[in-house]
Amino acid sequence: MERREKVLIGIAVGAVVGLLALAAPAVIGMIPTDEVVAEAPSPTPSASPEQTVTSPPPRPTSEPTQPAPVETTPAPESKCLGVAPGEDRGSIAPGAEGVVERSDSAGLALVYRVVSNDSYWAIVERFCLDSDDFNAANDFDGPGDIYEGDYLAILAEGQPTAIALNDAKKGGYRTHQDCDGIARISVSEPNADGRIRTSIEGTIVDSGTGEYAEGPVEKVGGIPTVYTVQPGDTYRGIGDRFCVDAITVQALNDAGGPERVLQPGDRVQLRPTAKWIDAKG
Repeated sequence: MERREKVLIGIAVGAVVGLLALAAPAVIGMIPTDEVVAEAPSPTPSASPEQTVTSPPPRPTSEPTQPAPVETTPAPESKCLGVAPGEDRGSIAPGAEGVVERSDSAGLALVYRVVSNDSYWAIVERFCLDSDDFNAANDFDGPGDIYEGDYLAILAEGQPTAIALNDAKKGGYRTHQDCDGIARISVSEPNADGRIRTSIEGTIVDSGTGEYAEGPVEKVGGIPTVYTVQPGDTYRGIGDRFCVDAITVQALNDAGGPERVLQPGDRVQLRPTAKWIDAKG
């Protein structure tokens, strides 16, 4: 009986010990400790090539404005393309409605007569002219005054004929425009002694008799000096003939005295022959 109790006690004790052995790991994990348990390192992934990432450009806040297409009108083909200078393309209204007075053997216009309302550029257009050549043929400085009845040289070959026709139209009368230069006389006021100082700039030239200066002329040293007035002559006509400013010619002849009207037979001094002259009373 006693032996049986011991056996049972031993079984009980063993069971308790076994239970304690099973619970020991859990109990130990719950006990605080200062020991740091190192964690196992995570596996390192294999290195891959570094990639460069380019940031996209900032997006504009508004869409760029596209320039509007420019509408162009083709330049009209020149009406003078392939047309010879001097070929008459017909009257242009208004501006070139005059008459071709002379033509050459090929039918090209040489001389044109101006009518009312004609214009420089319309004439150039009508005959397909180069403006520089047209200016040279007519001694123009550029687009200027064109008068009704004038004869114009369309081509250089027509210049002599145009000049002759214009002279005939004027009755041989010439103007300052026919002179290469205009001479001018200076006349001072009389001084205390009644003496007047005179001088001249330019050259006196006899361009030939004209409608208002048909008289004879006396020359000194080959230079026209004294003119004898004919009926109908005027200072303006005399000035045009001798390429001298008519007002200063009159001032020289009336120096110090009253103005007077020209009379046939008067002797008009065309230029001063001395630096000082006596005032006329």
